[in-house]
Amino acid sequence: MILSGGAGTRLWPLSVPDRPKQFLDLIGEPLFVQALQRLDGLEGVGDPVIVTGRDHLALVEEAIERANVAVHRILVEPTGRNTAPALIAAAMSLEPAEVMVVLPADHIISDRGAFLRAVFSAVDLAAQFEMVTFGVTPDRAETGYGYIEAGEAVGDGRRVIRFKEKPDESDAHVMAFDGRHYWNSGMFVFRADALLEEARTHAPDLVDGVESAMGDTSRQVIVLGPDFERVEAISIDHAVMEFTKNAVMIPIDVGWTDVGTWHSLWEASSRDASGNVIVGDVTAIEVTGSYLSSSGRRIAVVGVDDIVVVETPDTVLIVGRDSAQKVRDLVERAGDTDRAG
Repeated sequence: MILSGGAGTRLWPLSVPDRPKQFLDLIGEPLFVQALQRLDGLEGVGDPVIVTGRDHLALVEEAIERANVAVHRILVEPTGRNTAPALIAAAMSLEPAEVMVVLPADHIISDRGAFLRAVFSAVDLAAQFEMVTFGVTPDRAETGYGYIEAGEAVGDGRRVIRFKEKPDESDAHVMAFDGRHYWNSGMFVFRADALLEEARTHAPDLVDGVESAMGDTSRQVIVLGPDFERVEAISIDHAVMEFTKNAVMIPIDVGWTDVGTWHSLWEASSRDASGNVIVGDVTAIEVTGSYLSSSGRRIAVVGVDDIVVVETPDTVLIVGRDSAQKVRDLVERAGDTDRAG
């Protein structure tokens, strides 16, 4: 299951609603293409099911052709309602015993071998009706991620004690290094029928609303009906995972990042001897630890460190790398989410 929603506003002005970050050539192939290829061709793994928005269907089809993979089904949302409705719809389109490996379209996973081992461990647990998520082993105090508190061992995983929202700096410093907390990766593995059973228990109105929007589930492209626009917009964490008694987390250390900010993109990119990422026509003197990207006009930067400068035809973004989480606030204040980068 590949979830391709959201506008990626924290990577504005390159990532915009018409072409969000998963469809951009940010690090090699677009992230969506990488997601399509992540489990492709493995024995026992079916062709992917994609959930995307109506406005991005053409981009999805373009990426499928570029990735050169077969696709089992595409579900098209009339409007985004977060991950819970999307996954419930996907589960309804499958056979009950099929196991869903849920991957967002905008993540990087650099150690594919370690990731595959974790996936197949998760599939074994999901076959026992466990609701599996992946927790990333923290390497720093990060306030931009939610956390998972883990308890006793369950197979190759650990029983989830609780999910925690994005912390403040003080709490993040404690949770990052206490051995009990992991970053919430947003990736899941569960049987289709197990998800629907849990959702009917904890969010019955959500299930009813999605079911009324489904239409013909045998079609390769399912355009969800207008009833989908009226279901609650809620994440699978808040709708199901926080309430189920069967949540298990598998710890992973696979070179994961959600490429959610310019800082995380800088971390994931190749850097020069000064620690800079240089894209396009850029001249930099006495600059270190920076992300400098030009789409056309030359960028000239002198004597600064740890900054982000991104030039597009109609916008120039300048932000401290440590303040990259605040770009979303900047976009909301500027009111420019619809301007193409």
